[in-house]
Amino acid sequence: MGSEFVGREIGLKEISRLYEETAGDWLLLEILETNAAGTPIRMRVLAHSPNKDDLHDLMMEQDDWDWSKRYLIVYSDPTKPCEIG
Repeated sequence: MGSEFVGREIGLKEISRLYEETAGDWLLLEILETNAAGTPIRMRVLAHSPNKDDLHDLMMEQDDWDWSKRYLIVYSDPTKPCEIG
């Protein structure tokens, strides 16, 4: 689950590069900021894995997980339009 993106805050401009680097993986993102329409515009990359269950397990195993925050699990597919929202 390593990547240069893990732990970093990213904006929408970096999503396509993230998708290319992690193609075929599921991404676990923490939503840090949304626009007026509610679309995430700034996120933190928490983890990625080819197996979506790995991300669910990661969330459930964390003792200090903050359920008051908003999270997003999305499939990284660079062959499709890059959409977050």
